[in-house]
Formats: sequence, C-alpha cells, structure tokens
Amino acid sequence: MANIKDNRRSQFTREALRRALLGLLLEKPVNRITVKELCAAADINRGTFYAHYASPEQLLTQVENEFYLDLLAEVTSFQQAEDVERIFTQALCALRDRRELASALFGPNGDREFLARVIRVAHDMCIVQWSGVSPETPRDVLEKLYAFISYGVVKVLQEWLAGGSAEPPEKMAAMLTDLCNYGVSGFVELTRIQPPVERRFRKYEEGRS
Repeated sequence: MANIKDNRRSQFTREALRRALLGLLLEKPVNRITVKELCAAADINRGTFYAHYASPEQLLTQVENEFYLDLLAEVTSFQQAEDVERIFTQALCALRDRRELASALFGPNGDREFLARVIRVAHDMCIVQWSGVSPETPRDVLEKLYAFISYGVVKVLQEWLAGGSAEPPEKMAAMLTDLCNYGVSGFVELTRIQPPVERRFRKYEEGRS
C-alpha cells in the first residue's frame, strides 16, 4: 500500500511540475526558468524537485520526449493513409487535444532543436511518396520542397494554437492540403500577375544538364 501511495504522490508531483513548466514557457525560455520559480508554481519544495529532476532542462527534455513519442505514434498510424487532408485533420485534432502542451513547445520560447526534430517526423514518408509520383524529380529538390512546406505548416500551426485553435481542424486541414498541393496558385490567380509568372526552375535544370 505504501508503494502505491508513493507512486501516486510521485505522479502527482511530476504532473504539477509539468504544468508549472508549460505555464512558465509561455513567458520565458527554459534557460531563464529557475528551480525556485518551478517549485513556487507547482507548490512543492526544492528537495522534492531534485528528487525527480536535476534541472528545468531535464524536465523539459522528458516532456518533449513524451510528446514526440505520442506524435510519432500518431504519424505512424497515418502512413498507410492516402488522403492527406484526413491526415492533417487527425493531426490537428491531436494537437488541439494537447493544446496547452503544444502551445508551449511550439511557441516562441520553445526549443528550436525540438521543433526541428518534430518537423522531421513525417520526412521519410513524404519523400518516399513524392519520389513515387514524381521519380524524375531529384532528391535534393524534394528535400528543399519538404523544408519549405514543413516549416510553413509549422508556422500556420503556431498561429492556430496561439489563437486558441478557433478554426475547426477540418477547415485548417483543407487549407493546409491546398497549400501543400497547389502552393500560392491555390489561392492567388497567378496569370493576373504582371509580368506573368513562369515556371523557370525546370528550364534552369534543363539548362544545367
């Protein structure tokens, strides 16, 4: 019985520290968060904190790893899906359900290395799919396309989370799908631009060969 109580107490303490960290991350980066601040926000003493973690950075690493594994499981379950919009919808619903966590980790005070790690979650799946439908496109071009699209998607998600996830996931998913599939041309009539916009990259590549 004592072990059960100790486990429950430890679980409660870790959850309190986790909530305290996420709240403070909305105000400042982790390297400016002190143990004293965390303990005050979680209503625990320093000794209890150090019984679980060596530093705020270690606590953040654990929170990030747990989030990453959850996200990885979500994406892995999507890999066989052919409907990109459905994938976006399910992913957005998952982020909305973890809004407090996602807002802190993806926000301006989040860890940029962690953000880069998250961006690479769907990397292999996308490159394989794009290579299958466009085998003539060089791998380095596909890598650049992935970087461009993924960072753009993340920026849109950051603004969506910062706005309280007001727009329904289905609406956001439709917009992101169109952005990924059609780029600016899905929203702007490019033929009206003066001078007219031309697709010059393939001509440039042909000129190099």
